[in-house]
Amino acid sequence: MEKYDGEFSILRMSVGLILGIVLKDLSAGIFLGVICGIAMDWGANLFNEYRRK
Repeated sequence: MEKYDGEFSILRMSVGLILGIVLKDLSAGIFLGVICGIAMDWGANLFNEYRRK
């Protein structure tokens, strides 16, 4: 079974930078970017499981 683990790292970094610029706090943006990236990996794995069944 193919798992997504870190597949969205570039997207995660860009989301973190954009959020950091919008929030004017780069550390909070990076933190939220990491959380969004983990959620994207998790969601992709769930979608992959759903498609297989």
